[in-house]
Amino acid sequence: MKRELGTFERALVISDRYAPFHSVYVLRLECPPPPQILRQALKSAQNHHPFLRARLLKEKGKYYFASLVDPILPLRVLPRWNDDHWTKVVEVDLGTRIELTDNPMFRCTYLYDANQKHAEIILTFFHSIMDPASAGHLMNELLTACASFMDQRTVTVYEVPPPPPQESRFPSAFRGFRLTLQTLRFAPQQIVDEVLYRLRTRDKRIPPVHKMPSQGHILSLTLTQSYVETLTHRAQLEKVTLDAVLSAALLVAVNRHLYAGRYVPMRTISFWDMRPYVVPPLKNESLACYISMLRHTVLVEGGINIWQLAHSLQRKFYYSLRSGDHFVAATMTEFLLKMVTGMRSFRMSSTALSFNGDSQLKTNFGEIILLDLHSYASAYDLGPEFSGQARLFNGQLIWDFVYLDADVTSDEARAIIEEVKSILNSSVTTPLFRI
Repeated sequence: MKRELGTFERALVISDRYAPFHSVYVLRLECPPPPQILRQALKSAQNHHPFLRARLLKEKGKYYFASLVDPILPLRVLPRWNDDHWTKVVEVDLGTRIELTDNPMFRCTYLYDANQKHAEIILTFFHSIMDPASAGHLMNELLTACASFMDQRTVTVYEVPPPPPQESRFPSAFRGFRLTLQTLRFAPQQIVDEVLYRLRTRDKRIPPVHKMPSQGHILSLTLTQSYVETLTHRAQLEKVTLDAVLSAALLVAVNRHLYAGRYVPMRTISFWDMRPYVVPPLKNESLACYISMLRHTVLVEGGINIWQLAHSLQRKFYYSLRSGDHFVAATMTEFLLKMVTGMRSFRMSSTALSFNGDSQLKTNFGEIILLDLHSYASAYDLGPEFSGQARLFNGQLIWDFVYLDADVTSDEARAIIEEVKSILNSSVTTPLFRI
């Protein structure tokens, strides 16, 4: 295999060249498999997916995914100290670059102790080969293989052809000359948004660019199934998505703690799963990065009605989707990241949320029980001040946050998350918002 990277995939390389930038998934297990079983399952997955045995190749100014002749299995097994050990490992992992040019573009750490009934599988992927949809499928595949090997059953392995870059499968209205026309429509809108943002934030706080080194840290929030059902029902009555509600809550919480609750324009980043929108739609079995990133500016203040802000975001999401901005943005992200990392003078946003819906992961794999699922993306000094990834798992909503210690202290970060929880709790008891 020698497959040239697409525009969004190259954008992620630009981010990683500036600072380590990848995704980390954590599978918390009960009755875990012994390390040799996990090794077998990982090797099976590596044989199944070409991107797991490929490296990043730069040739004549272009980037390619290229097959390794004899790929190693990047697995390390560490003795598990306690139930919180995984959080320390993840924080180090988020800031440690994957050696993309010589080894596979992923790694796995297994926290295991034969005398303990719990263990954690920590999977780290270079963003360009993985998105949340395919990551979920891979984790399901991995645990299923572990269960099969523990029962001494055969696992059938076949190779899944690597998909092409997402832009090659865009609908005809967003390819070739038509894409150029769409870009000529989209780009001026972004320029106007930038001008208005700078005018409205003059003499006001904006996300600062720090000169000091900074380390990323993680925190998580779990909402119970009964509460998620209540919040989802209220969102349906309000005719807004759960994505919009969570994004609004995070914006207000950050506004209250970092912007003193003042009335200011704030930027948030949302991520779109592009698999349903390409032609033909891409199945989750295929490892690839088929996502798009959209940035929206909204006016926020500490006392704003959460549903009012959610409606504002929902309108922006709707018009972006109707206009096809998710296609155009996917092809323009490379330019944006070149500009951001080249100038190093401004941050991309105040907040970011990747809401991945229902994980569709099972909880039982033979003797193995999947207790919990977490995911994080590396933070760096030009990215959002406070970002998170959320998903539904086993009826609960698990929301994982990443922040830099140059932006907030651990106490401040916990206060922001408690604020998010408080905002969501109060949102379900307020009167319906009337536009």
